[in-house]
Amino acid sequence: MTRQTHRPWFGAALGLVWLAACPGSPTANDTDEPATAGNTMTSPTGGPTEGTAGETDDPTAGDPTEGGDEADPGRVTVHRLNRTEYNNTVKDLLGTAQRPADSFPADDFGLGFDNISDVLSTSPLQAELYERAAEGLILEAMEIPITDPGTWQIEAEDALASGGGAAGDAWNLNINGEVYQTIELPYDGQYKFSARVWGQQAGPDLPHMNLTVDGAPVAMFDVEAVKNGAQVYEITIDATAGVHKFAVEFTNDYYDEPNMADRNLLVDWFKVEGPIDLPDGDNPLRTRIMVCDPNVDGEEVCLREILTKFTERAWRRPVTGAELDALMKFIADAKGAGDTWESGLRVALQAVLVSPYFIYRVELDPAPTDLTPHPLSDYELASRLSYFLWSSMPDDELFAAAAAGTLQDPEVLETQARRMLADDRARALIDNFAGQWWLIRNIAVAFKDVALFPQWNDAMRESMRTEMRLFAEAFFSEDRDMLEMLTATDTFVDATLAQHYGIEGQFGAEFTPVDFGELPFQGILNKAGLMTVLSHADHTSPVKRGKWVLESLLCQVPPPPPPGVDTKLNPVEGKTQREILEAHREKPECISCHVTMDPLGFGLEHYDPLGAWRDLDNGLPIDASGTLPNGKPFADGLEMQTLIAAEPDFLRCVARKTFIYALGRAVGLKDIPYLDDVTETFSANDRRFSDLVVSLVTSEPFRMRRGDPAM
Repeated sequence: MTRQTHRPWFGAALGLVWLAACPGSPTANDTDEPATAGNTMTSPTGGPTEGTAGETDDPTAGDPTEGGDEADPGRVTVHRLNRTEYNNTVKDLLGTAQRPADSFPADDFGLGFDNISDVLSTSPLQAELYERAAEGLILEAMEIPITDPGTWQIEAEDALASGGGAAGDAWNLNINGEVYQTIELPYDGQYKFSARVWGQQAGPDLPHMNLTVDGAPVAMFDVEAVKNGAQVYEITIDATAGVHKFAVEFTNDYYDEPNMADRNLLVDWFKVEGPIDLPDGDNPLRTRIMVCDPNVDGEEVCLREILTKFTERAWRRPVTGAELDALMKFIADAKGAGDTWESGLRVALQAVLVSPYFIYRVELDPAPTDLTPHPLSDYELASRLSYFLWSSMPDDELFAAAAAGTLQDPEVLETQARRMLADDRARALIDNFAGQWWLIRNIAVAFKDVALFPQWNDAMRESMRTEMRLFAEAFFSEDRDMLEMLTATDTFVDATLAQHYGIEGQFGAEFTPVDFGELPFQGILNKAGLMTVLSHADHTSPVKRGKWVLESLLCQVPPPPPPGVDTKLNPVEGKTQREILEAHREKPECISCHVTMDPLGFGLEHYDPLGAWRDLDNGLPIDASGTLPNGKPFADGLEMQTLIAAEPDFLRCVARKTFIYALGRAVGLKDIPYLDDVTETFSANDRRFSDLVVSLVTSEPFRMRRGDPAM
């Protein structure tokens, strides 16, 4: 454990040069209408939705007027690490359990995800928080473990006192009062606070003693000990580094006048020891950084080696000689100011973490304005791959492949991708890809009218979230046919959800895999959590549900509502939601929005605002029939899901969503042939997600980039 010392040269040493990033601002939409089209928005569910209608998400990405007819891998804005990526990266870089990005401003959303480079802006506040985070991370990582606890023993007659007087080698508290001393503790931790005392007895009660820290009692004792049998009383406390007042307090003075007996407390000494909760051995975080000992292996050589290895991992590429010299200057400045190489090294390490090369995934163009496509460097490709699959930095094996210059080989790239999918870190796809695409994250903020739905509470919310996470984990880890995303009849339930779905059997708090069998639930579309998110607080929303199916399963974005149209559709007594919406879309200004998405939402009307099955809406029979956008009719939601799964547009949409998440950008016009190839390849291989990943990461848009004439 060590303490941070602020030095006059410290702040000036951390001047930042921030790279520009395009800002984006989501717009809220809690109506029954689709959000305004654009690259950045918040969906009607409170989550993100995909942007511009049409074949591309961004008409300017891969514009056919740019660069002639040759292949175009598209333009990628420099990509800031989002909060999840930042936390994961510092964990893998340093081994820390800290999550500093949890205190950063929320990331903007675009195209359904929070890793879209065009909307990941950087504010002055965020720059300040990066500096603060770097300081805390390096402070922890460079802690030097304490080998011996400190001991502060104060003889009572040498301490300060608010009453009483000396009595030989002790202090006699013959009135209510205390003996005390201020002690500066060097570290946070657990300390043992003890006192050797005895009492003079009078009256029916024993002398009462408090041990206090900063005026607050931390332990209270009735002292039975007498002079010839003084005892030590002790307590273990948690204390922070800094100056604290430790005191032994006497609280029940008493004088028995008839018997001339006086109750007093006599204090021999009091003592503070610690910290006593010392870690075993070395600080593993420091060991990871200190690959050599400057005091043994040569100061200059060793410090350059430490900074080289740390910086290359943090910046995810080789460091240049000039960059290393600039970092070494922090150490020279520290020593010039009378500090140690250790102090300078800590600031140099912090500088690495506040550099744009750490905070951004920087990809360099030899000619920034040249539209000619060129391969990414192996290190840039390694970062694209790791942040796609792990939401974190490359590991040692991926760095080794980049250093060997073999990562552009499609076979090597496929081997690495499949290895990484099998790694536990690929669970990031559940949290960040499925978590946003399937709206699992949104369950945490779903709101319901408990007067109408008294069963709705935090326990049910958590059950819904856990079911969807477990289904997603099984789905992706088992590399299942992507069609089963809509057709699978298996799930995971606890007692709460078993009752909710009407599944018979004995269930408890633990989640159990089950099959719905003949019950009308399958795939993600009938999951209680998704149906809950895609509903209002008091009634279902065929518009929200239909819009989500249209955008997230078929990748078709409806046009926005005309300005001034009333989009709030409240329940009407004696009418179903379908009847209310059918009347609404008879208006000429509304038909274009609702003609394709409403029928998809009608197909899900048998699922109430919490996703439970129902036969009636507002006391009337439910009509769940409808048509797909291509005109194919269905009788109910299950048939609709089966038809969607059979549509080529569904697998194309799966590939499209994965493309957007993997590259952190919109699909451009010139991406379409590549997207077609990716879809065809993975569709021909049993439609496995792993094959989709391999096909995508070996495609030109993933492996290449070009300059931007606007630079």
